[in-house]
Amino acid sequence: MTSTSPVDAAGPLLSFTSHNDDKLTTIVLLHGGFTCHLEFALVLPHLSEFHVLVPDLPLHSASRHIQPGTTDNSAWHVAQLIRSHAHGGKAHVVGVSMGGYIGQCLALDQPDLVLSLFVTGAAPPVGARLFMAQWPSVTYYTMKLTLHWLPDWLYRYQMASLGLLMSDELTAAMRENITWPLVQDMFPWIVRFTLDHVRALKVRTLSIAGAQGDDVPMIERTADALRSRRTEQDEAWPEDGSGAVVIRKAAHGWDMQFPELFAQGVSAWVKKERLPEEFERL
Repeated sequence: MTSTSPVDAAGPLLSFTSHNDDKLTTIVLLHGGFTCHLEFALVLPHLSEFHVLVPDLPLHSASRHIQPGTTDNSAWHVAQLIRSHAHGGKAHVVGVSMGGYIGQCLALDQPDLVLSLFVTGAAPPVGARLFMAQWPSVTYYTMKLTLHWLPDWLYRYQMASLGLLMSDELTAAMRENITWPLVQDMFPWIVRFTLDHVRALKVRTLSIAGAQGDDVPMIERTADALRSRRTEQDEAWPEDGSGAVVIRKAAHGWDMQFPELFAQGVSAWVKKERLPEEFERL
């Protein structure tokens, strides 16, 4: 494994770790809001047959110096990472929550860099999730309350009740990453993200919902949107496996709940194999 925070003529690049550099196919793992590359610590051992790049996204941990933390700026930096370090200058992009929106933004703007998308918890926001995105101060103070002001044992209990496997190191990183600039930057693009954007995706895409934390009716609509995509010649999009799935026992950040299953899903998706049985097609 290598870890670096390079700088080029265009300015600083994302801090990232690189794993299994001798493997031919590159996967980029994009973490959720307020976490960092440590989110995937338990996933990585199960992706040993792939070259894997795991960045800290702008305003997060070792990339905190990179501003702003907007979705489009984050996507731009991920694009630079892929160009510079992915084998062949292209990668399969895997994103969780905020990372899923960044992956979709990247695929919309620069589809030539993205071999496929595997995103979870990143459907167009509705209901409570849309409210939180529209009122970032609610998210900010909720996160501060949860990670700074309530007793540590209570937060651990909450995570354990969801089955989330979080290290002390990741929890400490999350405390440091809860900043007002990040909350302000994170949500404007997400609020504007709609099913029309989903229909505009030009790459092979799998969108996932954890039924214990995500909006299942919206992921059903997302499945319809992916199936209804058209080519520039107004023909039906080629059958490439794109669509949406729900995982009934999964929470929102289920990569930290079922890391081996998450990796199995990513591997099957990248290799165009049958998805695990827990992946319920919609």
